[in-house]
This record gives sequence, C-alpha cells and structure tokens, in this order.
Amino acid sequence: MSRIATIRERSGDDLLRDIATSEREIWDLRFQRNSEKAGDPSKIRQLRRQVARMLTVLRERELGIERGQTK
Repeated sequence: MSRIATIRERSGDDLLRDIATSEREIWDLRFQRNSEKAGDPSKIRQLRRQVARMLTVLRERELGIERGQTK
C-alpha cells in the first residue's frame, strides 16, 4: 500500500495531530542542525513531504474531492 493510501485511511483528527508532531520534529531537527549536533540530514526533507501529503489529503476532504477523481 502506498504512503498516500495509508494517510487517506486516517481520520482528520489523527492527521492534524500527526502534522503538529511532524512540524515540531522538523523544528527540533533544524535546531540540532544549527547547533552542530549530528543527525540525518534527509530526515527534514522526508518530514516536510509527509506533512505536505497530509495537508493535501485534508484539503481534498475539505473540497470534497474523491480519490482517483480528475478534473
């Protein structure tokens, strides 16, 4: 199952909670990077993309767009 399909299965409240958690983790990773602590540099990029996917699913639900529907 793809990542976006897994995200679509989750409730809106769960997505909002995950977005907040991911954004906090991004902030923490940026802080660690700026204070010269070792870390995975690609983790920030992965988290940002994950947040974007969750926000996309929330927006699709808000607009009433069905999965697989095209313009």
